[in-house]
Amino acid sequence: MSVDRNNEAESFRAWAPDFDRWPKSWMGVAEDLAYGKKLLPWFAGFLQALYAEGMARKTYVQYRDTLWLLGGTIIREISLYEAYQADPLEKLRESVADDGILPDHYDQMTQAELRAFERMCRRFEKHLEKLR
Repeated sequence: MSVDRNNEAESFRAWAPDFDRWPKSWMGVAEDLAYGKKLLPWFAGFLQALYAEGMARKTYVQYRDTLWLLGGTIIREISLYEAYQADPLEKLRESVADDGILPDHYDQMTQAELRAFERMCRRFEKHLEKLR
């Protein structure tokens, strides 16, 4: 029996149960939490689109995990430059353009992990383009 992942009752949250806690996991200072929460609607839309596609769980988990890494990288950069007034959607678009920004600790990642991150950024960029 196959599952209809386009059904509203079926959600990406089945495979990302900690999604609502992501902003807290990225947080270094209090301002980071509020900015991180502003990213969640776009992350949720992307994860739901991937989930509804019916991709294998292993592939989905790779996208989910690299998306979480992207969020932390964005928050680190926002916090570092105290750029909390930056529009979250524009920051997100800038961060995924051209295969994405370099993630935190990229120098400790394998080539396969870096390619997975770049792949997720390209796919997220296409997803955001559809929303324009």
